[in-house]
Amino acid sequence: MTSVPVATAASPGAIADVLAPPGAPTGRKAPGSTSPGRRLFVRASVVVGLVVPLVCARAFGEYGNTVIVQAMIFMVAVAGLHVLVQWTGQISLAQAALMGVGAFVTAQANANFSVPLPLAVLLGVLGAVVASLAIGLPALRIRGLSLAIITLAFSFAASRWLFLQTWLVPQASGIPLSDHTLFGFDIAQSKQLVIPVGFMTLAVIALSARLGTSATGRALRMVAHDEQVAAASGISVPSHKLFAFLFSGACAGLAGAFTVMSIGRVGAGSFDVSKSLLLLSAVLLGGPGPLLGPLQAAATFAAFPIVLRSIGRYIGLIGPLSILLVVVVSPAGLNGLAHHLESAVFGLGHKRRPPAEPLSAQGGS
Repeated sequence: MTSVPVATAASPGAIADVLAPPGAPTGRKAPGSTSPGRRLFVRASVVVGLVVPLVCARAFGEYGNTVIVQAMIFMVAVAGLHVLVQWTGQISLAQAALMGVGAFVTAQANANFSVPLPLAVLLGVLGAVVASLAIGLPALRIRGLSLAIITLAFSFAASRWLFLQTWLVPQASGIPLSDHTLFGFDIAQSKQLVIPVGFMTLAVIALSARLGTSATGRALRMVAHDEQVAAASGISVPSHKLFAFLFSGACAGLAGAFTVMSIGRVGAGSFDVSKSLLLLSAVLLGGPGPLLGPLQAAATFAAFPIVLRSIGRYIGLIGPLSILLVVVVSPAGLNGLAHHLESAVFGLGHKRRPPAEPLSAQGGS
């Protein structure tokens, strides 16, 4: 007789492990609890993150800051996709298409309707969120391969039809922005653009990390682990899945707005299907758990074609090959590889530490 999984099939320890914050050790530690050392590390990271854009603007030239801005764009898009794929158990091959929606809405609002650039960016994010509903609503009933095909179809429809329409892109060269300042910074110069983009990227990363340690983040991972157990635990599975798609779409829309600001105009060729595959490759390469691994992969994939232009055209091949290599070495991706290296280093230190003397041997008989 075939057994049907029910809520009681999951032990309290297994549920606690699923509900633990990303990257936190599982076991008896209460979910969501953080040590003073971890809180100090988070605060120090925030301070460093606030200083980095200012340092980059002063320390690097236009070329260096161009690389950094492109890396930040990829990091924002991958942060949202990581929440959707690794924390919620869904899949999407339409992240670049949603970036395109955010970019075109931003450019249209600013160029044709004279909307100030900060407000145009907000409209681009909202446009991508609305577009993500076209993917999120079908995802309430399907998942896996069927969902991948639907998101791929959306990506093809956007890149091969929507972004080529003359009513959306009247000029073959794309839609140029009419406003060249954002919060007083000249976006035509990468040395100035890196400051507002850096601050907003930090905000997205901090928000994503906070989401991972919140009750909502723990519920998302429960949905990814077992939807039946999540529903039996009182979690609304449809609303959490839809939230993950909307959050991922918002991140994609913001990344698209950053893209049009970094180029000065937007065209159809910037958001093809291959970019969606590359973004998903970064998420898979980073591995499940904390954001660090996917963000490292995203920054590498974004900087590689710019820094190494002679072989940058092979980035579409290098991404999948790097995934195969890491999966062979560490199935958990860069996060798992980092965990293994950390365990090896600290394990070696424990092995070298001399054993403590028995209490009976101290102070004689």
